[in-house]
Amino acid sequence: PSTSSPMTVSLSGSPSARIWQGQCAACHGAAGEGNRALGAPALTQLSTDYLGRQLRHFVRGLRGAHPDDAAGKRMALSVANLSERDIPGLAALIATELPPAQPAATISGDASRGEDYYLNICSACHGGTGQGNDALGAPALAGLNDWYLMSSYQSYLDGIRGIHPDDLYGAQMVRLAPALG
Repeated sequence: PSTSSPMTVSLSGSPSARIWQGQCAACHGAAGEGNRALGAPALTQLSTDYLGRQLRHFVRGLRGAHPDDAAGKRMALSVANLSERDIPGLAALIATELPPAQPAATISGDASRGEDYYLNICSACHGGTGQGNDALGAPALAGLNDWYLMSSYQSYLDGIRGIHPDDLYGAQMVRLAPALG
């Protein structure tokens, strides 16, 4: 589905479903399809491990603390009240109970050049088809919004993301990002 056509999903009445519906769906969409206007990406094809790590990073201030990271600040404020007990269930709900988002393309570019960069640089960690690799801490890129990928990449280049000393995987991206320029 396109990020412009809201979806509805039926979730259980679990504590994780209540958190999703009460705190997450307003920005990320009821089905986790993302919302560009709010800087909230599609989440549904990310792994439980990656989602949990990122939620912890926002809660602990590893993400969303940079003064120029408006979307990250909103996210950090949105999840500030999550407990360590809440995070695994919420991450599992997003990864397993929401339908896989297939965001529409919103940007254009040289796809051939992008494929070359991806195959020669990115695929070593993120996998040949963008499915991600939890063992390497590399999230799936397939199923993410193109605008979010571009924004994240720029945030690594600009020193907005991946700069906290405890964000080991983010630091790897900070070092690799200039290779894609």
